[in-house]
Amino acid sequence: MKAWLVALLLTLSFQPAWAGTPLDIVFDIDWTTFYTVHSEDPNERSSKSIQIEGKTYRPTDHLTEVIEHLLKTHPDIRISFFSGGTQSRNMTLLESVKLSDGRSLVDISHRILSYGDLTVVSQNKTLKFSEQHKKVLNQGIPDWNPKNTLLIDDQPEFAVKPLKSVSSLGHFNFQQKFDVSRAGEKFFPASEIEWKMERNKALIWLALLENAIAESARTGKDFSSVAQELWTRDSKNPFILKQGQDLLPSLKGQACRKIFAL
Repeated sequence: MKAWLVALLLTLSFQPAWAGTPLDIVFDIDWTTFYTVHSEDPNERSSKSIQIEGKTYRPTDHLTEVIEHLLKTHPDIRISFFSGGTQSRNMTLLESVKLSDGRSLVDISHRILSYGDLTVVSQNKTLKFSEQHKKVLNQGIPDWNPKNTLLIDDQPEFAVKPLKSVSSLGHFNFQQKFDVSRAGEKFFPASEIEWKMERNKALIWLALLENAIAESARTGKDFSSVAQELWTRDSKNPFILKQGQDLLPSLKGQACRKIFAL
């Protein structure tokens, strides 16, 4: 067999399962990419706070850097947002956050889906919102592929098969500094380590997504299945946070304390 043909076959054998097709990352908004901030609490106030429709929000730390990295490193990635908030709120919120090149999160989004795009599966008002409504992509992203698509959501149960989802790892209210007096309260971290992992959850997403992309390319397994496996296994590993930090030039080599500087 000619050498060039051998090389071609070897190259093709290491192509990821999603090669040549878009890889869709769909982010939730509330408690995933943005916090709702209680501005009356001094420990929740931030220069990054955004006022929209009578409420205060704050983007998750490192959100824009992580999205910029994904888009720059993987041209086949499409970033979308799917939130149960109103379309006007979602658009205004995403438009207010800019990347380093001046584009907003609206500008770089493939699709932005809102309350009207949710699928109602129950009228039982005693159920949780995520049990009454589901995030189905067939209308909003018609060409999505279950093998190549991942929903990152603080309530992953919003997804229904064949869509795969993972936890956004966000469970706590935003705090500028860890408040030990509130440790153990509902929606507050029990330790400073939990607080740090919460504040830097976007770095964990980045590391896990990169690892899933690499593992999918190496094994030929579906990207979304690999991502779910890695999320379950590695999302609480502090070394994954360090990996995510090292992937961003602006953070690589910085002292840990600088990660939390505002």
